[in-house]
Amino acid sequence: MTIPLASRPKAGTLQAMNFLLAVVAYLVIGAVLGLGILLAVKGSPWLLVIGFLAYVIAFGRIGCLPKKSH
Repeated sequence: MTIPLASRPKAGTLQAMNFLLAVVAYLVIGAVLGLGILLAVKGSPWLLVIGFLAYVIAFGRIGCLPKKSH
């Protein structure tokens, strides 16, 4: 049984979605860090510290660690 060409998923759709999710993730972390900086100026640095730690951990796990082999 063959699948008609019209119903096959496009090859670039998954890559575009991953790119959009990465952009959204950077916007969210930027907003959290920006709000953390504003709160730190007012005397409460906790959101900045938590946001920075979340960014460092996410960057380390996703970007720097090698992929697990099967």
